[in-house]
Amino acid sequence: NPMATSTDGAAAMSATYASPNFNGLSFMASFQDAGSAASTGNDATELGINYAGSVGDSSFSVHYLNNDIGDTTGVAGDEQENQQYGFDFNTGPFDFVFQREVASTKDTAGEETAEIKTNEYAVKYQATDAINLGIIKLASDDKLDTTNNPKLDAMVYAVNYAVFPGFRLQASHATFDYEGATNNEGSATTFGLRVDF
Repeated sequence: NPMATSTDGAAAMSATYASPNFNGLSFMASFQDAGSAASTGNDATELGINYAGSVGDSSFSVHYLNNDIGDTTGVAGDEQENQQYGFDFNTGPFDFVFQREVASTKDTAGEETAEIKTNEYAVKYQATDAINLGIIKLASDDKLDTTNNPKLDAMVYAVNYAVFPGFRLQASHATFDYEGATNNEGSATTFGLRVDF
């Protein structure tokens, strides 16, 4: 059922449509009316499109998503607009992923007061049937904030080992470097055990 709707009187109403797959192309649209109450005037609209295909033994997908959230309280600088696009390319044991997100805040005049841009790059490698390796790089900044000049750079290194079906060992090491009102940097290493039934 590609269509789903729900209503709750004056408090809220939402509707979502997800299209069938047309030769690799699909899209969705969603609208939420938060209601007539002043405290719930947070209307949201979301539109997305995705295309997936293959070239020889390789496969790929590209996507675009736009999300608009209205002013929730009538206070200037509360309107949000988020855009995201990216691609995924898989060939043999390698999987390459790129994703970019732009999160904007606008005042009542429609002028942008913040624009956080985030780029994410990832490479995954299926070393064996049981071992999967991955590296993720993330870079984010807000060039409209000329006072604090916030900037974040992060790296994540991960390994996933399937000991046997339903039993996995996972480990990751992350580093980050944040520059802004208060500079901060550090790292963290985690180990985990995942059991699926």
